[in-house]
Amino acid sequence: MKSLNRREFMKGSIGTAATFTVLSQTKSRAANNKVVLGIMGVGGRGRALLASLVKRTDVKIKYICDADTRCYGPAAEIVFEGHDYKPKFVQDFRKILDDPEIDAIVIATSDRWHALATIMACQAEKDVFVEKPLSLSIWDGRKMVEAARKYNRVVQVDTQSRSAPYTDKAREYIRSGKLGDIRLARVFLMQESGPIRVAGVQPVPEGLDYDLWCGPSPMLPYRPGRWFWRLWDFYVGYIMADMIHQIDLVRHLIGKEYPDTVCNAGGVYHFDDGREQPDTQFTTFEFGKLTLLFEASLWSPYMHRIVHLKDKTKFPDWPFSATKVEICGTKGFMCFGRHGGGWQVFEADPGVHQSKAVVSVPAKLKFGSIIDEHFEDFISCIRTRKKPKADIEEAHLSMLLCHLANISYRVGNRKLKFNGATERFVNDTEADKYLKANYRKRWVIPQNV
Repeated sequence: MKSLNRREFMKGSIGTAATFTVLSQTKSRAANNKVVLGIMGVGGRGRALLASLVKRTDVKIKYICDADTRCYGPAAEIVFEGHDYKPKFVQDFRKILDDPEIDAIVIATSDRWHALATIMACQAEKDVFVEKPLSLSIWDGRKMVEAARKYNRVVQVDTQSRSAPYTDKAREYIRSGKLGDIRLARVFLMQESGPIRVAGVQPVPEGLDYDLWCGPSPMLPYRPGRWFWRLWDFYVGYIMADMIHQIDLVRHLIGKEYPDTVCNAGGVYHFDDGREQPDTQFTTFEFGKLTLLFEASLWSPYMHRIVHLKDKTKFPDWPFSATKVEICGTKGFMCFGRHGGGWQVFEADPGVHQSKAVVSVPAKLKFGSIIDEHFEDFISCIRTRKKPKADIEEAHLSMLLCHLANISYRVGNRKLKFNGATERFVNDTEADKYLKANYRKRWVIPQNV
């Protein structure tokens, strides 16, 4: 029953952004029974989240927020197509937090805003769905956990594979002892990416609040594109920003929290584009008698990232799976595939001196559908007040491993000892300098959240 056609909608997108136009009075009256949301950041990932949310009839998307007004039209159109109304538009997310009708905020900005926006939302008594990577530093992540607990908020992080049913089945299998004692686990991100292209300095485009866009990170001269991906003050690096999915999976599978030591190897070996973060990274963590390895490269065209296969009886070509997890036990070996790859367990066949698959669990999920399952968990937890599957503290402990790997790299690929009780390094003042992000004075996280 849409009363506006697409052309009329797009023509009026910005001009009427400040007005919440409800085209269905029935839906409006039913809104009190719905979870009312605002979304902060509607670039590519934000719009993908909106496309999932509008499938639901139990949510009302009241606000779209972005520092760039040009982002409103494409995002609002997604809501219009799915729910028959146009949300309000604001550039400053604090206006969403001031609205008592808002139940939760979805944060889909780049890394730099995740921590501070989450903390401010918790302080405003809003629940939060926040994108990964969670934080720019270990200290920031811990403050996010403190805020969630202090204000009794549901904070779900988009490490969405925790909501895949086949993930829990793999975890149960490992915990049953059928793999024996777990002595080694490997996490991979071996794939091909391109250089980070940097345009020249240009005037700030009309409609972009560049000060707000930079937020906690330095306000450098404006350049279009993703130039900021090169810099530690804006980004944790392409490797850890994506590998966090597998890292969180391996933690979920093996049940470990803090490592005793971390030692990174690697550097910027392939790209000559001015990036500060490595394009080749191999990291070793020691958890008592269990060793965890990260293996990552951004120059591997023979590895395959997407493993969702049409034939559900097949599994990824494990040796060339770019995003797999391997769990090595004293009785068996598990290959686990992200992106809907399912998992298989192999055991030795002494008669033929080979290993054979003894358990095979296909994913039975369409590629990209796990986010729908993840939002189901989030909305349910808003109503029940239970902790979500990807609770903020679990995500923090996973992200902490990413930060440890990066810090080892930044101090010269040294082996570092870590104290999980204090979340600090053992007698290493140089490494401790990187425990906290370098935020602008205008946008700082307080000691007491």
